[in-house]
Amino acid sequence: MKNPVWFVGLGLKAYDLFPRLLVVLLSVVVPASAELGGDTASVYRDMERMHGTVQLRNTQQYTIFEINGPTGTTVREFVGPDGIVFGIAWEGRFIPEMDQVLGTYFDQYSAAVKAVTGRYFGRRHLDMRLPNLVFESNGHMGWYYGRAYIPESVPKETKLEDIH
Repeated sequence: MKNPVWFVGLGLKAYDLFPRLLVVLLSVVVPASAELGGDTASVYRDMERMHGTVQLRNTQQYTIFEINGPTGTTVREFVGPDGIVFGIAWEGRFIPEMDQVLGTYFDQYSAAVKAVTGRYFGRRHLDMRLPNLVFESNGHMGWYYGRAYIPESVPKETKLEDIH
């Protein structure tokens, strides 16, 4: 480059700036995770994030990806024949990060929890039936369990009690 463009105040030439911007952009990428409404590949990214192991169980209607993490919490992700996570269930010593497992449904969940704040104290039973999200959580210190699912995505002939 005969006459490089200088970025005043940065002391950088144009061709020096691009690699630095690329490094900054790549360093702020948020890792993807399995989530309600996500795809099968997201389950494996979640397994890595949880530092867990995964076991598969196939049924006629769906596949269950069971992730066992080192904290003693098990997360089961129910994937339909279309490859989409339609349900998530958990049990163990800790509640999973809801923003991680609910994905795009987290904002809807969060707003609903805030709406019932006057009636909902701490970590007692929570049962929410929203138009496109069902969320149930229960437990006590040291042992929690729950599930969330997208009603319209649950495969036909699937018993809702099997999402656990």
